Amino acid sequence: MPWQAEVQDAPPQPSWLQSLQIRVERAVRWEFWPSWLYYGPIVLWILWLGLKHRSPMAFTAANPALEAGGMVGEKKHLALAPLQNNAPDLVAKFTLIESADATERTAAAMAFAQIQGMPLVLKPNVGQRGRGVFVARTQAEVRDYMTRFKGDVIAQRHIGGEEFGVFVARAPGELQPRILSIVHKTFPTVTGNGTLSLRELILADARARLISSLLFERWAHELDRVPAIGDVVKLVEIGAHCRGSLFLDAAEHATPALVATLTRLLDAVPGYAFGRMDLRVPSVAHFRRGEGLQVLELNGVSAESAHIYHPGTPLLTGYKAMFHQWSTAFAIGAAYEKQGVATTSAWSLLQQFLADLRRSETWF
Repeated sequence: MPWQAEVQDAPPQPSWLQSLQIRVERAVRWEFWPSWLYYGPIVLWILWLGLKHRSPMAFTAANPALEAGGMVGEKKHLALAPLQNNAPDLVAKFTLIESADATERTAAAMAFAQIQGMPLVLKPNVGQRGRGVFVARTQAEVRDYMTRFKGDVIAQRHIGGEEFGVFVARAPGELQPRILSIVHKTFPTVTGNGTLSLRELILADARARLISSLLFERWAHELDRVPAIGDVVKLVEIGAHCRGSLFLDAAEHATPALVATLTRLLDAVPGYAFGRMDLRVPSVAHFRRGEGLQVLELNGVSAESAHIYHPGTPLLTGYKAMFHQWSTAFAIGAAYEKQGVATTSAWSLLQQFLADLRRSETWF
């Protein structure tokens, strides 16, 4: 399990030459830049938009259903619960397990599993960028998770199929949402040849090597295993870019049928107007028809138009998309603010960011 690597010997790292090559390859691909480097111009744009709208925190009103518009610290169950109540066919079933004794929490999760089946997806109720998300396949793994992590947890039915992220925006008075971004999330794999170890297969793969430090931690106990010929190893199973998933631009799938289903989805969550929906469907064809959608999460204003991470996307194209996203967030937030929706103060938002930093020290 991911958190167990902390107490084991550190996994073997690439040679110094391999490390240098990986550093160079990551440096020339901006999708792997550290956040502080990439987000500088975006922060300046946000400050300009605050001056333009004469309301620096207008974006925090863009999602009245979420605390601070879903910028940071929002509780996942508050967004998912209305969807589960009003359109249960559109959401992966979940239950909130509040902080308590580990035995009691494990029992609650397993009772949910008795109905929904295993495996279970476990995640913190307050999370960020895939933090703390784990797919538990046994009762022992559920117990270990609940023992290790003390905060409120969401247990969710595991959904197979294809995963997409759809970024939508709907201003007050608009009937249908606008789609700002669609990304098809894929999960990197390597295929065994009966000779190379898992570690060697990762370093030999053009993309996997770029996230080798992350993968070495995740697979610390199996790096010396030699997969059999034709054995496909799914290296990542969490649909987050920072956790290793590959994001592909899928704007061509924005069909009228999909928009119709997204409209019903937003109608089922009053006050949710701006953000990225992470969902799974049986197939791409189902997605285009707007059928079989199962929402995993509803993210707010801090989510990204994730198609920008499509390999080879020019840096300026990425910035253009993010500038448009934030301009839309301010416009929708300002419209809600005029209707009386309160904004979150800068001081309160800072406190929430600091609290989130403390949470990041607890969750893997």
